[in-house]
Amino acid sequence: MGEPQPYLELSNNPVRFEAVNQVTNVFFDDSNKQVFAVRSGGVMGVVVKGPTENDRPINFRMEDHGPVISIKFSLNKKVLAVQRTTSSVEFMNFNGTSIEAEYSQSSKKNSSVLGFVWSQNNEVALVTDHGIELYLVIPEKKSLKHLKTTSVTVQWFVWCPHNKIALLASAHGSVLQPVVFKPGSISKLPKVETEPGRMALERDVTLATLYKVPSILIVRHHSGPQTAEVHIHTMNGPGQAPVKTHVLRLGLSGRFAINVVDNLVIVHHQASRCSQIFDISLSGENDGVVTYHTSVGPARSLKPACLALPGLVEPQTHMCELYSPNWVVFQPNIVIDAKLGCLWYIKLCLPELCDQISDLAICTQLALKREGAKDVILSLLVTNMKVEKPQLKKLQESFNHINTVYRNSINEELQMQIASPPDAPLPSRSQTNPAVLIDQNDMFHNVFQKLDTEGELKKLEWVLVAYLTSLSEHGIAAQHNLNELLVTTLVRRSRFSALQQMLQYGVVSDSKPLACLLLSLGNMHASATQLALDMLARLVATEEIQEILLSQNQLLAALKLGQDNLNPRKFLEAAAESKDPASFHSTLFYFRNNPQFANVFSKDERLAHYIQHYKTLFPQVDTST
Repeated sequence: MGEPQPYLELSNNPVRFEAVNQVTNVFFDDSNKQVFAVRSGGVMGVVVKGPTENDRPINFRMEDHGPVISIKFSLNKKVLAVQRTTSSVEFMNFNGTSIEAEYSQSSKKNSSVLGFVWSQNNEVALVTDHGIELYLVIPEKKSLKHLKTTSVTVQWFVWCPHNKIALLASAHGSVLQPVVFKPGSISKLPKVETEPGRMALERDVTLATLYKVPSILIVRHHSGPQTAEVHIHTMNGPGQAPVKTHVLRLGLSGRFAINVVDNLVIVHHQASRCSQIFDISLSGENDGVVTYHTSVGPARSLKPACLALPGLVEPQTHMCELYSPNWVVFQPNIVIDAKLGCLWYIKLCLPELCDQISDLAICTQLALKREGAKDVILSLLVTNMKVEKPQLKKLQESFNHINTVYRNSINEELQMQIASPPDAPLPSRSQTNPAVLIDQNDMFHNVFQKLDTEGELKKLEWVLVAYLTSLSEHGIAAQHNLNELLVTTLVRRSRFSALQQMLQYGVVSDSKPLACLLLSLGNMHASATQLALDMLARLVATEEIQEILLSQNQLLAALKLGQDNLNPRKFLEAAAESKDPASFHSTLFYFRNNPQFANVFSKDERLAHYIQHYKTLFPQVDTST
């Protein structure tokens, strides 16, 4: 198997910027995902980079009004805000290349400004030790207009630009007050309910979005032998108090940092230089309110990363120190090393992660929620089916997870069709599409056909039955190609009694094409024809059954089925070709004595041939009646 591979890596092309030194300070704006390298307070220039290496850098100069504490562009990049003191914030109109005007805003009531955030394109919030002051920025007037003030004691705060939520901490982090920003307003949400006397440091609190739900993640350190945990408080609806719904058991103590990658919580541990992955959508221990999770895979270090550096003769490479003390993480998946001058994005290596999750069902469930994971899941299924003794129970669970998503997708499609007028185009499903959708064609072409070899037929039968059973349990009709594959597999294995049972109990769905397939297999086993007839009878396919009986010279059995639109000529032709006078006699007199066909012989001159044939066979019998 070889050494387990890392399942997390740093992006190949980091955003490179001037590293921190005696002249240059570096700042990060988590709203616009931009890095600011400020030289000598801006007098020697400011270089703004991000959020990718290919973005064109912004260069400009500022006047030196003292050391910079924080610097951020407005969301539309038209106004630059700079904090240099704890009493005010400077604002500068920006035309894309240079500063055009400067103005400032002081905090009210002699409060101390802890920081500021841009909540809208033209709205900025000063977070002070007394609360929040919301202002409208009016660049053309070079001024700000006060909109609202919210009073609350604040010692530090955490900001989530995606959800426009700030978390204000007081009483040394034992009281956490979420506030949500909307245009022109600030609304307090119910406080986070924390254990009495439990304090939180700013570095241990993360605001993130997990499966579209705003969440507060708090690292809780325990004294004694008990290891640390991450408590997740979810904000499920407007005005609802954040509720502790998940606990991540880390099994370690020390200093941690948190990122979120594709809704997975990544917990980095500096001392062991390893990271763990948690998925809160998976089941775990539950006490009725809180679900307790362990890492989905073993703790692993990030994949080794190196930087290309210019050299005198040829380029040199520099191996990056992973989990460096200089690392600072930002949400959702950003790592910055200011002393090295790099910004990376953490990426998930899903195939490597799946290789290290021993439970196939859990692995499938996790992968179904990851973008672009279809090929990984299909390959995973094939690999697990080709082992000497496949875990059928786990395969069945995996099929159930796959078909739950499949069924939900079918339901949404039906609801959209019902809700839309007949001539209206269908609404976009971009908001509701699952991360991964695996349908029957995917399974047929990418999984089952790869097992369709002589040495794998027994496994193919098992997994096909398991998959078709799962489809049935989810109310999904099986496609003909899957039923056909199972039938031919059973026939190739001479498992006719098993085939009969599967047809009887509905594992294989009835259909006319499948009945035709069974008929074609009649020369291999006599029961196949009867199975086909039984299936057509269940489908009330009288005409098809009659055709089969005619082809087998079972004329009387075909006539007994009856039908309003019988074709006498077809039956008489079959009777004549049978070379059985008694059969021909019975067939002719069935039609001659049936009032339903009384006029047929006089209207269809072609039937006279069969009356003449009868006279040849039975010259002494009168056929006039």
